Order: sequence, then structure tokens, then C-alpha cells
Amino acid sequence: MSKTPDQLDSATGDSDHAGPQMGHNQEELPRQFSLLSTLALGFSMTNSWLGYSATFITPLLMGGSPAVFFGLVGASIASSFITAGLAELASAYPSSGGQYHFAFMVSSPRYRAPVAFAMGWLSVVAWALTSASTAVVCAQMAGNLASIYNPRYTPEPWQTYLIYAALVLISTGIVCLLPRALPRGEIVMFISSFLGFVASLVTVLVTQKHKRSATAVFVDYENLSGWNNGTSFLIGLSTSMYAYLAIDGACHIAEELPNPKRDVPRAMGLTMLIGATTVFPWTIAFLFAATDTNAVASSPIPIYTIYLQATQSDSAATVLTVWVLFVYSGALVSCIVTTGRLAYAFARDEGLPYSSFFARVHTKQQAPVNATVGCSVAIILYGLIYIGSTTAFNSFISMSILSLNVTYAVPQAIVLFRGRERILPKRPFTLGRYLGRLCNAFSAVWVPFITIIFCFPTSLPTTVSSMNYVSVVITGISLLILVSWFGGKYKTFSGPD
Repeated sequence: MSKTPDQLDSATGDSDHAGPQMGHNQEELPRQFSLLSTLALGFSMTNSWLGYSATFITPLLMGGSPAVFFGLVGASIASSFITAGLAELASAYPSSGGQYHFAFMVSSPRYRAPVAFAMGWLSVVAWALTSASTAVVCAQMAGNLASIYNPRYTPEPWQTYLIYAALVLISTGIVCLLPRALPRGEIVMFISSFLGFVASLVTVLVTQKHKRSATAVFVDYENLSGWNNGTSFLIGLSTSMYAYLAIDGACHIAEELPNPKRDVPRAMGLTMLIGATTVFPWTIAFLFAATDTNAVASSPIPIYTIYLQATQSDSAATVLTVWVLFVYSGALVSCIVTTGRLAYAFARDEGLPYSSFFARVHTKQQAPVNATVGCSVAIILYGLIYIGSTTAFNSFISMSILSLNVTYAVPQAIVLFRGRERILPKRPFTLGRYLGRLCNAFSAVWVPFITIIFCFPTSLPTTVSSMNYVSVVITGISLLILVSWFGGKYKTFSGPD
């Protein structure tokens, strides 16, 4: 008796291991990650307290300290629902392909190939842009630290780009040449991030002599954007979601875990939990410590200025900022790992140009070296935009948040539409009938809404320098996907076997 497509989905997803059981016949990657090292990888990329330290300026301009805090509250609630729904899919269908694989498995046979193809491209582009955003933050921080100690030096965009390119090359070298050291290295960076959080929190709380009032932090709404207060808050909230960017990181090393159906959802949930329990105390602490928010908003390194206002010590502020820079550099390594694994998985299913080349696993290193190097070259070339226009570069970076959230939501929307009980196979982590529907429905509604908000300029009236080019980027990437599909991939891409 032949099986229906949905029965085939369930049968395929019932194994506890990813890899050949999921229809992938190529040589496997070594199963070298544990739950702890997977959690370390996931948290190293998300690093909520660090990520928010780099992006809170937008909500600060949108509504002052209240927008920074309550925008984070809204982003945390939204990300919790989205992450829970995504973790359930990761438990059902563990694969390095992540969201594009989930979309394929839950879609109807007629539409699964084009849907998976679009999700695959969005995922690869989003992770490349996430890597780029991490690299440029490190490059800007390094250049601006030099300018603080040498006021005559002002980092030019081309100099920042060279630092950016060097960081990407170094990270790629670590990933490709030392693949066996990655699990231990991720644990080291996880500990470093946690120690940095503790050191920063304690130092700011103990040394600050003048704290802002609770009214100034939680009540005094200062909207400098030109938008009405409601719209400005939503724009700030959308940026606040950067605090939980890359929550899917653990999905993309599922094939390097002994028990991915159990441990990937655990790692994702713990990443979200640790992220929230670190970012909220830190955000409250630095909001009380920032005695001059105008100076913070105009600073080339906002986190350095906050440390300086709290400690009144250049040396202490520099040490803590360098610590942040070190942990951020570790996050870049994790991003390159994930981007390469995702591109390798997508190429394995014939989703990329020259897929046979990028789908190879290096015999000696036992790592997807070709895919990792290819992604790094694309990231370095993309960084050239920064030299010409930082505004255009930042618009592309916004796509990392937007694209990832779209890939989180689409598989959940399909599951909700087609029926959870009919589509999803037996899995270790299940949300149940009602909570599962709530998470899937929230994701399906929230992400399209926040996508529209992302396209708004951050200030009015809009000028060339303040223009939001995200809508242009969305159009460009959509055209790229369509051209690639109708240019021949519709004939060769059929998704996982």
C-alpha cells in the first residue's frame, strides 16, 4: 500500500538522527557537538545582552529610555512565541537546512519545492548578512576605540572595511582549519560572554555615583523621530528584535549532534531563556547609568560612553569595551560556522549555483570548507557597499532580522493552515494542540506586520541619508530568487530526496 505525502513526511521525520535518514546521501559531518557546545554556539550568536548593546540607539531615538526598555519587553514576548514554534519544527525535522527543510516537509507536494527554494535563499542571505553585521560592529568598534585614544585619527570607511575583511578572513580560517576545536571554542566564548555580562553589570552598578530616576528610565518618553509616539515605538520595537537574532543557529548543526530531535529544541529554548535573563538586568542597569543619553546617542561607541559615564574611568571603560569586542569577535566565528553549514545543506539539495562544488565535505578537515569559503567571499565582497554608503549597507543589515523572521514564520503558517495534527510527526518536543496553534498563529500574524514596520524610515522628514532602503533590498532579493528559480532551478531543485 503506497503512503500519502504526509505519511511519508512523518515516516521521514521519525528517526532520532539527521543526515541520511532525512534523505541526505552525501558523507556525514562528524557528530562532535554536545548539548552544552550547541547551546554555547547558539548563545554566542544571539548573545542578547551584547546584541542589544549594539542596537539600542534606534529605540533610544524613537522614544528615549522607555522605548528601549518596553521595546525589549515586546521583542522578548514576540521572540518567545516564534522560537517555541520553530523549536517544535526542529524537533520534528532535524536538519542543517533548518527552516527551508521545515518548509519543504510541511508543504503540500505541489508547492513544497518552490517554497523550500525561496526559504533556502532567504536563509542563506540572512545568515550572510548576520555575519556581515557582526563583522562591521567589530570593525567599527576597533576603529573608534583607536580614535578615542588618538583624537587626530578619524576612521575612514575604507579603513573600517579593511578591518571588516580581515576579521572575516581570520574567522573563516579558524572555522576551516580548526573544525575539531569548534565545540570547545564555543564553550570558551559562552563562558567569556557570561563573565563579561557579570563584570559589566557589577561594575556599572557598583561604580556609578549618580543614577537616573525611575521616572526618567521608565516614564519620560522622548520621541525625536518625527513620527507619532505609537509608530515610533513600533519602529524601535522592530529593531529591538535584534536582541534575539539568530535564534535558529542550533538548527544548522543538527547533523553534528547525536540526538538532534531532543537537543536542538533544548538549546534553542535555553538560548532564549539565558538571553532574556541577561539582557533585562543589563538593560536596566545601563539605562540608570546613562546620565547623558544625548551623549550616548551621538557616541561612535555607545557602550563605551555608558561605561565611561558609570565608572568615570577611561581605563575601566576601555577594558570592558575590549571585552565586548572580544566576545563579539567570537560571535563572528559562530556566524561563519552557521552560514557555511546552511549553504552546504542548501547546495546538497541543488539549491545554489555550482551546487556540486559547494556540497563537498573536505576529506581531511571533515567540514564543508567550499561552502564556508564561498560564503566568506560573498560577505567580503558585500562589505564593499560600506565604502560607498553606510546607509545602504545598514539597510541590507536590517534584512538579516527581517529575512530570518520570515523564514521562522512561513513554515509555522503552513503547519497552521494545513493542520498540525495531520502534518507533524511524533517528536520529543511538542507544544500541544492549543499552545502550538497559538505560537504558530502569532508567528504568522506578527512577522508580516513587523515586516511592514521595518520598511518605515526611522525619522521624518526623510532625506537621502535617512532613507530606509529595506523595501528596495526586499525587491532585489525577491527578483534574485525568481530569476534563479525560473532561470533553471525549477528543473533541478526538488528539495531533499
